[in-house]
Amino acid sequence: MKHTHSLLVTALLLCATAAWGQSYSGMPVAAFQWRCTDGARQLNFNPAATGTRAFDGVPYAGEYTLVVVYRPLAEGEATVWRLSYGDSVVHALTTERIVCDSTGIRYSQFSDGRPVIHTLRQSAPALDSASVRLELGDSNIMVAEALYFDRRLGNAALRRVQTMLALRYGVTLGPVDYLAGDGSRIWCHRRDSALFHHRITGVGHDTVSGLLQLSGHSEMDGGFVTVATDSLEHGSFLLFGDNDAGLTFEPADGWLTGSGCEQLARLWRIQATNADGMLYTLTFDTRSLPLPTDSLVLLVDGEPHLPAAVTPQTVRFDHVFFPTDSSLFTLARGPRLWQRAGANAARVNTGNGQTSTSLPGGNTHFSVYPNPTTGSYTLEVSGARQVQVTVYNQQGKEVASYSDSGRDAYRFEGTLPSGNVYYATVTTENGSRTMKLIVK
Repeated sequence: MKHTHSLLVTALLLCATAAWGQSYSGMPVAAFQWRCTDGARQLNFNPAATGTRAFDGVPYAGEYTLVVVYRPLAEGEATVWRLSYGDSVVHALTTERIVCDSTGIRYSQFSDGRPVIHTLRQSAPALDSASVRLELGDSNIMVAEALYFDRRLGNAALRRVQTMLALRYGVTLGPVDYLAGDGSRIWCHRRDSALFHHRITGVGHDTVSGLLQLSGHSEMDGGFVTVATDSLEHGSFLLFGDNDAGLTFEPADGWLTGSGCEQLARLWRIQATNADGMLYTLTFDTRSLPLPTDSLVLLVDGEPHLPAAVTPQTVRFDHVFFPTDSSLFTLARGPRLWQRAGANAARVNTGNGQTSTSLPGGNTHFSVYPNPTTGSYTLEVSGARQVQVTVYNQQGKEVASYSDSGRDAYRFEGTLPSGNVYYATVTTENGSRTMKLIVK
């Protein structure tokens, strides 16, 4: 997570290609772009600033498009931006209305205090000037970015701009597709995914639109779930939205029916693009969940995963692998989930003191021996480009961890205290499996 800093004077970007690039002729280029580069406040790990900022010399056009990302900090009307010429207001947006010299109130937009991506495509009055003055924000407004185009953008071009801003600042767009800088769909609002078009967030790398977001959460729910990854190639995206269900637990179904385990009613669906083999970290803010929260596991397409770290406020799952480009995930709780983590019983072969299993795809194999053991054990993994192995005790606390990459086969050795049961979880680019390790 990025650190916050003291509020400094923010940067003004007037170079038409500084943040947008020109790899695709259809990607709109802003005539004016301002983006906060340092601020005491943040939106989705990106800085945002308070206080008025005035920019002279903004190119004036009779037809223009203005896109601003902001968040109100207090109730009551406050100015988001003003476009003026001399002492005359051409147009101005407040948290309650849009005004101009000749027509007064033109449009009402009442804010509920959540972050907003406001877009205005407008025909402006004729002026005998080549430039105007743009003022952003006041003390009761937090502004993160402003883009001014000296023309009216078409729907597709505007959607590409809005998508980049939505991912950068954790704001959910309306019931629409999300478009990358090259026009490809990275979130499709169709009949089969409209159910999950709530609190959409994610990570992505798009050099065309100047986006590199490696950690993201939805500002619409205060960052209840955060996704992060170490790196992304250009054109790789992982977005997810939820089914708008409550943060309550209900009796689990499937193989846990009647076990006393519970599953969260809220369910998330991902839409991944060019993200094969990627591993992610998911962190949940457990302060929003009903107690108890000391036995939570992550369910990915029904497969449970043990947490990597648990604090009084969060639970974190490392090296999460999504088997498909439209996987489902949620949280569940209950002691049997710890005993059955990975749900591997039908795929585990035990013999000659060795426990082994195969990961999805059948080419990656994971073995633990001797099992049971008197303390010392060996873990072996084959058929993977990168490997992370974590050993947990029955309370979910990490007691050992190993990682390596670039080998044909991997071998890890360790020792554990006797008289306990442990769980060894291996995660590779092919998925994750958990096996029980008994120490006599």
